Amino acid sequence: MSAAAPEGVRRVVLPVRGMHCASCVAKVEDALGKLDGVRSVSVDLTSRTVAVEFAPVPGKFEVRNLRRAIEKAGYDVLGESESRTQAESMSLLSQQAEQRALMTRLQVAIVFSVPLMLAHMLNLSPYTALFLAVPVQVWGGWHFHQGFSRALLRRRADMDSLVSVSTWAAFLYSAYVVLLPETLPPAARATQWDAVSGLIVFVTLGRWLESRTRGKTNEAVAKLMRLAPKTARVLRGGEEFVVPLAEVEVGETVRVRPGEQVGTDGEVVAGSSTLDESMLTGESLPVEKTVGSRVWGGTLNKSGALEIRVTRPGEESALAHIVEAVRESQATKPKIQRYVDKIAAWFVPAVILLAALVAASWLRWGPEPNFLLAMTCAVAVLASACPCALGLATPLAVVAGIGRAAEMGVFLKNAEILEEVGKLDVVLFDKTGTLTEGRPRVSGAIVLRGTENEMLSWALACEERSEHPFAAAITARAKERKVKAPKVDSFEALPGRGVLVRSGERAARAGSLPWLKEEGVRVPPDKAMLFSELGSLLGVAVDSELLGAFQMEDALRPSAPAAVAALKDMGLEVYLVSGDRNAAAYRAAELCGIGTVFAEIRPEEKAGIVRRFQSEGKRVAMVGEGFNDAPALSHADVGVALATGTDVAIESADMTLLNPDLMTLARAIMLSRRIRAVIRENLAWAFVYNLLLIPVAAGALYPRWGILLRPEYAGAAMALSSISVALNSLRLRRKDVQ
Repeated sequence: MSAAAPEGVRRVVLPVRGMHCASCVAKVEDALGKLDGVRSVSVDLTSRTVAVEFAPVPGKFEVRNLRRAIEKAGYDVLGESESRTQAESMSLLSQQAEQRALMTRLQVAIVFSVPLMLAHMLNLSPYTALFLAVPVQVWGGWHFHQGFSRALLRRRADMDSLVSVSTWAAFLYSAYVVLLPETLPPAARATQWDAVSGLIVFVTLGRWLESRTRGKTNEAVAKLMRLAPKTARVLRGGEEFVVPLAEVEVGETVRVRPGEQVGTDGEVVAGSSTLDESMLTGESLPVEKTVGSRVWGGTLNKSGALEIRVTRPGEESALAHIVEAVRESQATKPKIQRYVDKIAAWFVPAVILLAALVAASWLRWGPEPNFLLAMTCAVAVLASACPCALGLATPLAVVAGIGRAAEMGVFLKNAEILEEVGKLDVVLFDKTGTLTEGRPRVSGAIVLRGTENEMLSWALACEERSEHPFAAAITARAKERKVKAPKVDSFEALPGRGVLVRSGERAARAGSLPWLKEEGVRVPPDKAMLFSELGSLLGVAVDSELLGAFQMEDALRPSAPAAVAALKDMGLEVYLVSGDRNAAAYRAAELCGIGTVFAEIRPEEKAGIVRRFQSEGKRVAMVGEGFNDAPALSHADVGVALATGTDVAIESADMTLLNPDLMTLARAIMLSRRIRAVIRENLAWAFVYNLLLIPVAAGALYPRWGILLRPEYAGAAMALSSISVALNSLRLRRKDVQ
């Protein structure tokens, strides 16, 4: 489920230290995008990782070129990995160290800032105040100044530039007032130590709180990662050994006792029990497992003891793939974020220019002390205009929302799907295995030639290699009757039609009756009416002679009617699109509450129906699980596959539902709409904050009302805006948000 690079292209994920805002993202993407050979760049601000796809040329272009470009842009590369999860682990350690360093600097700044804030009350001398301000500015604000120096070297500006320039301006002006007061008019001899200390303390506190809050948005994935056990009980030579999970090999047998977790994907070879699979599917009810059942790493064994043959090692288990897939989807950007990044790229330079214009305007037209007012307003503009909230508005909502979706058992290929899901107009459902449980059984047989067992043996020859749900029903019927299939020399599956096999000189076909007619198989006229009145049928023919047909029954999913009703309540149009016969399709539609049915539809015709709705300007979701659904899933605006379906369907889909409860789809659409709403709220807050606060900081209210925004208050408001965006995004983590 994780992203794979195209053939001949290498993919690497780099944990990067020093990225704090949207302008940092723009700089890194710009630095890497200019390199020849780079195919794509994806910067994830929340985890501070950079995924790059590039065409390596030994001796000319390798990973070190990427590292040099990032470091030249002013950031530190902590390592490299092909897995985003591993890269994020490295980044997490760096972020934790950064949090500790921020807290230390914050504590030092507070200790020296308190007497500065109370300077008048304590009657401190100007020189004492200057002495106290030095550690606040130099030590407490060192991380801002370091970022600014790097920005100067790369001739770019970012959030650190704004904070550093504004605090140095206030600090140097105040120091000048203390050391050379006689060179200034009396009205301009007011120091701004409270602005210096307030900015450093409030912005550092905001960054620390933002970092702590940001980490909570990844709790869903962190929870999934903690699910995997570290050891396993392996049976070797008849004895049980407890070994690290990484040492368990495919084909070995592991024993899982009641209350223990399954470490790897596998198949039960002995014992029976129930497993809690809620961490993967969102389904709270335990699932029964017996010999032959498939089990997944990370699930919890509830009752009996199991012996499981390992089919995939721990690092390749379903849980590991899910974690990686969620990480990848969280790191991608919806379209709206790309526009925000473009705005942020020029926002900081524009703010610096605006601050200079504000200062010049106050010096030219402002009242006395115009120099002090010019300094105050320019510093306030710089302090209030940091684009942190703007840069975090979308990524935090995406990370929190996709994490919540993962807990529900919904996995998205990328963040762009979030936008598409919320805009859907039409939902098309396949029938077999989607609205129905996909476990059909043979309910009867109509034999025209020979015996039922003879017809069954040829049907088994056709279906025992097929992935169609009817195949399992035929195989079970043959096993029950102890019927064997003839030797098969060639096998050909035709999606949506049937299967053709050859055995010696004979050709056998099993599939839909319309397809058999196309292949030259004659259906007796006196039986045509009977066949048309029955539901799902699997016709069997040998050498163009129809042997008969098996009648199939497939139970409707209990959640299907409620899911259809919920989708309709959301204003969506719901249709059934099935390759099954009219009678079976209409019966299922009636039970589900679907009014319009497209039956006896071929795979390419399903895709045509999708395109027909799209030509009407509607956004379409296709829900399916079979091989024959893949074309429609690919063409739909949002392809939705059930995890119980075929690998081809899952690969073609944009969204995968691990939970067979179809209400999960309705909840996923509601969650998507909520994520889009939170993103809009975050962006609205970020834009409104800057649009309103910058004019106030520039002194727009001073001429008439005498209101001037002090720099320290502007810095506090800037920090509050970032924290507000983070907290608003965290609302998506609540269990009641769907």
